[in-house]
Formats: sequence, C-alpha cells, structure tokens
Amino acid sequence: MALFTAALAHYCSTHLGVVNDEELAVLGVTPTRRRALVESEILVPVHRGVYRLRSTPITLEGRSRAACVASPDVVITGRAAGKLWGLRRMGHVDMIEARAPYLSHTFADERILLRRCPPLPAADVVLRDDGIRVVSPPRLAFDLAADLSDIDFESVVEQILDRRYCTMATLLDTGRRLFHPSRPGSYRFDCVIAARPAWLKPVDSHHELVLYDALRRAGVAGMTRQHRLELPGGWPIHADIAIPALRWAIPIDHVTSHGGRVDAQRDKQNDRQARMIRWQVDRVTDGDIDELLDQTIGELPAIYHVLAPTLRPASPARSVRLGAG
Repeated sequence: MALFTAALAHYCSTHLGVVNDEELAVLGVTPTRRRALVESEILVPVHRGVYRLRSTPITLEGRSRAACVASPDVVITGRAAGKLWGLRRMGHVDMIEARAPYLSHTFADERILLRRCPPLPAADVVLRDDGIRVVSPPRLAFDLAADLSDIDFESVVEQILDRRYCTMATLLDTGRRLFHPSRPGSYRFDCVIAARPAWLKPVDSHHELVLYDALRRAGVAGMTRQHRLELPGGWPIHADIAIPALRWAIPIDHVTSHGGRVDAQRDKQNDRQARMIRWQVDRVTDGDIDELLDQTIGELPAIYHVLAPTLRPASPARSVRLGAG
C-alpha cells in the first residue's frame, strides 16, 4: 500500500499541509503507516502529534494551524491574527500570539507566545475552513489596542469597519464587556472607539487616516471622508477627504497601485468635471504623506485659509504661507 494516499494529499492541500494524529486516523492512516511517513521524512513532526508535509512551505498560516491542532483550546490573536484577517499595519510577524484557558493542555514553542485567560466566548472565536481558530475582528481590535500605536490602532479600526467585519455598535459592546483598568489596551480602545462618531465613514487607507488626523490637528475643520460627488458626466466619485462647505476635495493618489496613463487621464477628467460644479480638487500622493508630510501639512491648511478667509487659524504657529517648506 502506498504511504501517501490521494485522500491524505487532498486533505493536506486544503489544510495548509498540516495534520495531527486524530486527522490521520480519520483518513485511514494507521499508527504503523504514520511512523513510516515520518521515518521516510514525508511528514515532519512540528508539535507532539502534529506533522507538516515536507513539501509544504513554512508559513504563518501553517504555523498557526499547527498550534491550533496541537491543542483544541488555542486561539490565535495579536498581530498574527491581524495578518490572518488581512489587516494593515501589522508589520513583520514571527512570534505568534495565542490565547488558551488557564488549565488547558498546551505545548512548548519558542515562537508561540501563549497567553492564559478564561475560556473565550464563542462570539470571540472564528473557526476557519483550514482549521485555524482566530479571534473575531472586534475581539482582535481590543487585543491589538495594547500592541499598536495610536495612529496604527485607529487605522486598523477603520479597516475593520470599512470591510464590514463588524459595526461600531459591536465594537462599543466589546469595549464595555472587556474593559478593565488592569487589562492592557483598555484605555486606548475606550478612547479611540468612544471618540469616533458612528456615522463617520471609514477611511479607505492608512494614508487617508494619517492625512485626516494631521489636518485635524492643524486646525482644518468641517472634513468628511469618502464624500460622494455626482459629476455632470453622469458618474459619481468619492473624495477621500472633503470639506463640503468649501466645495474642496482632497483625493489621495496611491502611485504604487493607482498609476499609469489611463488612470491619470481618468483622474484629470474627474477633476475637470468637479470644477464644472465649482469644486476645487487638490490631489496629494502617498509619497506626499510618507515622505513630505510636514510640507504637505504646511500647504493644505494654507489653502484651507485661502478658501475660508473668515475662519481664524487654530493656532498662529500653524499659520503657514502657501508653498512654505
């Protein structure tokens, strides 16, 4: 009998190349054949009773699944969970953070940080089709509040809302349920969620949040996000940041993903169409935000005060001449 069957190959292909003893038994792999698979190095031991198909690359997803099938109570959280949900601002993740009940059976792995806690409610756990247990987006947001900077945490919250992983009401409920003065991240979570209006549209990108926050701190008022404009040509656009009272739009061009002649032509046409309905459009790029933010936040507030001459600057120190570097 062949050591590696079609059923085992198919299972490995849909479960990140990771299996445990119980799954092998269900697939008809006897203990004797399992030992032969390990001795022939087709299966590589990862944890006690957990194996990786040697031909499968070692990935964050595979390591997360291995942790979950090694212990039925382990749930992935932190930056690793953020990566699994496809969230931004997670950075490079090598250490996997996981939660497990106080008395549950676990394992030793120097690249897995196990945090003991009471059993998580079912609403806080999502079981993926590949067998990875990961915290739900609202619980993940609470857990990440202890690990991220203020601006990165706000960015993650905006992305969770933008993707409709949950609502503001759910985030508020999660905060009320989990807040404790001694629990890390509680105050940051509470401050960010409580200060965010439920009606405010989520930002589309981290650059949008950085620019919006910088303009707000510079004294620019009346801003909205993803403001819809119906153009004379018969199609709508959504300005990343806009001040409707001034008929002023600030789109953000992502030069790494929004470039090329066709995109540039369409943007120019949209700008002309906006001008036809008396909207001023001042574009910035992601490079303006990443590399020239101070200069950009010198120019845009100056334009703001030109468009709204009756408004006084929030602070004399922030009143900058147009074009000042």
